[in-house]
Amino acid sequence: MAPAVYETTSVKIEAGSQLFTTSASRLTFDGFMSVYVESDDEEEKNQVLGNLEKGAVLKLDNLDPSQHFTQPPAHYTEASLVKALEEQGIGRPSTYAPTITTIIARRYVVKESKNLYVTELGDVVNRIMKNSFPSIVDLNFTANMESLLDKVADGTVPWKTVVSNFYPDLDEAVKIAETELESVKIADEVSDEVCDLCGRQMVIKYGPHGKFLACPGFPDCKNTKPYLEKIGVPCPKCGKEVVRKKTKKGRLYFGCEANPECDFMSWQKPSTQKCPKCGSYMVEKGNKLLCSDETCGYRTDKAEK
Repeated sequence: MAPAVYETTSVKIEAGSQLFTTSASRLTFDGFMSVYVESDDEEEKNQVLGNLEKGAVLKLDNLDPSQHFTQPPAHYTEASLVKALEEQGIGRPSTYAPTITTIIARRYVVKESKNLYVTELGDVVNRIMKNSFPSIVDLNFTANMESLLDKVADGTVPWKTVVSNFYPDLDEAVKIAETELESVKIADEVSDEVCDLCGRQMVIKYGPHGKFLACPGFPDCKNTKPYLEKIGVPCPKCGKEVVRKKTKKGRLYFGCEANPECDFMSWQKPSTQKCPKCGSYMVEKGNKLLCSDETCGYRTDKAEK
């Protein structure tokens, strides 16, 4: 459908040595908004400044002084990261998902409430890579390489030419890095679980399949346990803790820590609140709380923390 069209008016107002600006927009063509309008768009549909003419003298009616501080850039989400990659010409639609999956699996970033946060490991690896391979860990190099690979694919550039242009410098940088790179050690995170065999406080470690609990007394004590991340919600069936889990294909779900004795599971994160209509447990979906019983249909806004 066609985009909506707005007519925007901007006004500059002089007050002594100060200059104030304001603007307003008027919808002149509905376009797709004739059938679909979000609440934010509805509020911005028509903003009126009144009848203003150039040179008109205005009278101050009210002054509301306020202080604003510069906000840091928002954390990337998966969607905004893909958008940034597209803008820089890095990757292809088929590589976006594997790229994000890889940086999460290698613990360079963690995903919390849709946002991606750089971990200590990711920060260290990024710093080392930028210092050791500045010509390769570079946005322009990556985008240019994508373009060259496209030309290799369509046969206009020989692949040996592409490789011979950058490989000697890469080979030299790798050899230097192998001898000079610093050793990095990330401290283990101490958990609240106690080792059943020796009584030590178990630590969280990372393996090929994700997090697990291990006894810090290794090799004297080789006890390990699955790592179950508790979400602070009691199981609606048995009252024990609900934990985050993943299927064999990596899809996140929520289940009872007492599994297989308790078979509770939910694809949406359960809430501590109960449905006031039918008494079932509620689940979180975005900024909404929904009754887990689909036949009930009760929903409400999630309370802000």
